Amino acid sequence: MSPVLHLHEPGAMAEGGRMTDPIMVTAATTLIAWATTELAQSGRAAVSSLIGFLRTRFQHDPSSHAVLEGALQQPSPEAVGRLAELLDSESRRDRAFGAELRARWSQVEVTLAEGAGGVANSVSGDVHGSVVQARDVHGGIHLGDGPARR
Repeated sequence: MSPVLHLHEPGAMAEGGRMTDPIMVTAATTLIAWATTELAQSGRAAVSSLIGFLRTRFQHDPSSHAVLEGALQQPSPEAVGRLAELLDSESRRDRAFGAELRARWSQVEVTLAEGAGGVANSVSGDVHGSVVQARDVHGGIHLGDGPARR
């Protein structure tokens, strides 16, 4: 089981009365959990890369940098909430940053799932036709309108 903490109540309000993006809450929470847990090497590398990306992003913004470092060094529900709000706000302000953060977070999730013995299936982009994502299939898979071949 991966160490994903749920410190932020679902549907919690950010400052200004808007909902904080749940992905940003989960990403911030897991970053903190992994930063304070003994990590497997692959998980450590993936999360460290994401933390490095965020440190670089906020290096010239003292208040944002303080939010990030505060959450990493002294995690608490409040610190995680502030980090989630920062990531959410910055993602809304700069769509390219948001897209990059989500892509990097997706890689972290894949690495964590694989490290925990899980399966990480991912489909991105436009899909035209059927997509099957599975781990263990015993028997056949039939797609379409025609009769199944036996």
